[in-house]
Amino acid sequence: MNGVNNILLQELCLLFNALICFGIPIIGLLLLRKRAEFVIRPFLFGMAAFFVSQILIRIPLLQFVLPNFKWFLTLQVNTYAYGLFLGISAGIFEETARFICLKYFLPNRTRLGDGLAFGLGHGGIEAMLLVGINSLAAMILYPLGNLDLSGSGYLTILTGGIERVFAISFHIGATLVILYGIKVNKPIRFLALAILLHGLIDGTSVILPAAYHVGTLGLETVIMISSFLVLSLGLWLFKRKKETNLEYKSKMEV
Repeated sequence: MNGVNNILLQELCLLFNALICFGIPIIGLLLLRKRAEFVIRPFLFGMAAFFVSQILIRIPLLQFVLPNFKWFLTLQVNTYAYGLFLGISAGIFEETARFICLKYFLPNRTRLGDGLAFGLGHGGIEAMLLVGINSLAAMILYPLGNLDLSGSGYLTILTGGIERVFAISFHIGATLVILYGIKVNKPIRFLALAILLHGLIDGTSVILPAAYHVGTLGLETVIMISSFLVLSLGLWLFKRKKETNLEYKSKMEV
């Protein structure tokens, strides 16, 4: 009976992850639409920015191209260098894609609502693809005996979903940083800041457990604080310019 209970609780943990990964972006978009018009387009471009920069370009490079080079294999031996490389490369690809979409495909869409929608789309599709779909698949495969989660604790399973909350918060904050730079005609300065912040957070998540043996709780605490600080920075930048009104005064295309 205990085994049955354990499986049920693990299934509930997987369901929680799926609800987080699909629920936050979808519910967030619906709530935004009640306060701001025409947010679907930036939301979709946010999704595209992640998909193109990571799924189509960076991840294939890391998995299939760079392992063919000796310098990359040597780099993997050095925890600090490898962690920083992964972090900065993620920052360069994702933040550059974010910048291109915001500046060239969404011209004059520099209100807070645009940034929130774009960040939700970017972080939302990442959560769906990396954790949400896997959680749904695991919910089906585990009871059928095609997946073994017997050695996975509840907290270990839940970490995937909880971490997505922090990641989505970061993506919203980073989007607002870049969008603010575009708004005040200082795009390169704020793009560089977003890349640096992204690189530090992602790099730290690799270095801390490998070099300092930081456990899951400690690592997630660092990621949580860092992500919420970036989100707070983005919101503060817009607030200081008194641009907190989400409504559009004139009709724009979706």
